[in-house]
Amino acid sequence: MNFLQKTIAGIAVAVTAAAAPVEASTYYNDHVRLVQAVEEVGVDFQLNPFECFQFQNRNIYGWYYGAGQTLVVCQQNAKNSQEVAWTEEDFDTLRHEAHHLVQDCMDGLLQGRLESVYQEPVVLAKDVLGYDMIMRILRGYSDLDEHRQLMELEAFAVARMSDPDEQIEDIQRYCM
Repeated sequence: MNFLQKTIAGIAVAVTAAAAPVEASTYYNDHVRLVQAVEEVGVDFQLNPFECFQFQNRNIYGWYYGAGQTLVVCQQNAKNSQEVAWTEEDFDTLRHEAHHLVQDCMDGLLQGRLESVYQEPVVLAKDVLGYDMIMRILRGYSDLDEHRQLMELEAFAVARMSDPDEQIEDIQRYCM
């Protein structure tokens, strides 16, 4: 079952047009279109798979696995594999992991080798995230090499910019 089918099946749990303001509905739909763009390049989108719940201390929000062409979002309030109402953290995770997909496309292959999309990713991170957030991210990813840390900073910055339309354009530009 693809994301669109999953979303339609779970639409009553997520955002309903009658109960949500137009802005919220549009915001949700922008993210649905982002997932559709991810799937159009052959990447399998998974929402709340079993792996999300394997760890006692659940600080896993999602991941992108290029070699397996998989993008996962573990919803913040999910108790099992069922979709629940999306939180801002869930949307942010989707945008973050979708940017890793674009980074993976920069070398023309979907094999997990991430390359910067922006010419000055450090400047982008400083402008969007600020020094304190950058330092928190670097501490959280201290086990990664410098290149991977830079890719994380760029992905956090792009996610924070909260522009799914621009990310869709990047997927279309660099991945198709």
